[in-house]
Amino acid sequence: MRVLFSQGLISISKPRCGSTSVRQILDRLVKVEKGDIAVDTAGQRLPYHPHHSAPYLKQLLVQEGHDISGMTTFIISRHPVEMLWSYLNYFKPDQANRYNYNPDWNGSNLMSFEDWILRGGVGMNTGAIALAPDWIKMTDLTPLSLEAHIDTKDGRREVDLVFRLEEIQIFTEWLAERTGTEIKKRHVNHSYSKEMPHLGSHAIDKVRQMFPLESDMYGV
Repeated sequence: MRVLFSQGLISISKPRCGSTSVRQILDRLVKVEKGDIAVDTAGQRLPYHPHHSAPYLKQLLVQEGHDISGMTTFIISRHPVEMLWSYLNYFKPDQANRYNYNPDWNGSNLMSFEDWILRGGVGMNTGAIALAPDWIKMTDLTPLSLEAHIDTKDGRREVDLVFRLEEIQIFTEWLAERTGTEIKKRHVNHSYSKEMPHLGSHAIDKVRQMFPLESDMYGV
């Protein structure tokens, strides 16, 4: 997550959507003396978190007295199936839906990709889920959806621009023009895509159900 008051930009970081590369691109623009906020890890600067949703982050900024009127908010998306495959490989959920940061995680008994899509669940900050659409719930994978990161319960969209990880050069060109700064093109690692298993029709239907906006964007 990056809040660049110096540039009038708010960057919403969606997990497993090139967030590390995007943060590195933005870091050369961060001006701490101007009050810019850069958060990379949980607990680094409370109450902020690297993956806060746009509605919740904006609420926190306003509560802290920041004027965010006129700032441009953007997010990077990714093909939902590839994003889920990357998330699974990074956090490795076990059969009890515990992730590798959980002290009770059983690394010898992991969920398959398809099983995780069908019956997995992901947590979400309680403040963020209180502002999110009602269909976002922690009993499935909807907290990883684009809607969970950009939409409010009453249907407002709290980002101005959505860029695709697969077309990251469009983002870097926009950022260079917006900031008047030369932005070096970066290689973005689309990890594990070659090893991604084929999903059955039930799992694909579940992806469409949990990720409607991205499924439409990417033709799932």
